[in-house]
Amino acid sequence: MGLFPFAAAETAAGRTDELPEYKEMAYDYENNRLKKKAGKYYLVTRNEALKVWIYKALKTKRFVYQAYSHKYGTEVDNVIGVSGDKGILESEIRRYVTETVMVNPYIQELSGFSYDWKTKSFCVVTFDVTTVYDRFTWSSEVYVT
Repeated sequence: MGLFPFAAAETAAGRTDELPEYKEMAYDYENNRLKKKAGKYYLVTRNEALKVWIYKALKTKRFVYQAYSHKYGTEVDNVIGVSGDKGILESEIRRYVTETVMVNPYIQELSGFSYDWKTKSFCVVTFDVTTVYDRFTWSSEVYVT
């Protein structure tokens, strides 16, 4: 059995069998809660579900909650107190975001990282996500102090 039991095993040609369609509960990012439709929670699929997963993974501290595997969550808070050199900070932010997001077998690549420094201690990192379904752009806030 592999690390991700829901993922199909590799074939001799090095390709994987098709993964089941990815699903998550719909999420209201602004109010930090699950969405309801007609009073009931509902599922989203494919890239919309992966966006929810990325959002939650980048907001969850790694190694803190027993409910999650040690592979889930982020350590991006470790950039707090790192050198004030933006090049070093951006490199570390990219590394932590990549380590967080690439554990999901539905995500194939992260690229096109850009950093919008709102203040000396706060930036918005934006990157392209290539999944087994398609490609989309994602942004996440990072505090460095």
